Amino acid sequence: MKGGLDAKADVTLGSVATGSNGRAEVPVNVTNHDSKPRRYTLVVNFKDPSDTLLDVVVLQVPQVAAGGTAHATARSHWALSGTVTAEVRDALRY
Repeated sequence: MKGGLDAKADVTLGSVATGSNGRAEVPVNVTNHDSKPRRYTLVVNFKDPSDTLLDVVVLQVPQVAAGGTAHATARSHWALSGTVTAEVRDALRY
């Protein structure tokens, strides 16, 4: 993203759960600390307990009002079994 700023500090993840289809799901909260409305592009990694990468999801968060918070869900592309964790690998605000 041209002009995008690192915004990992704006993003928090909840606990990973397994959806009815077996895919891992994690709630995502994005708080816009800027004085203007912004959009976000996030990259969320799903990993197993040995830190092996299981899946990568790119999530677009539409415009978040200045000082506002948006809620989204990152879902794995396929069913993941066992203990799965999630982390924000990248977050861009633009």
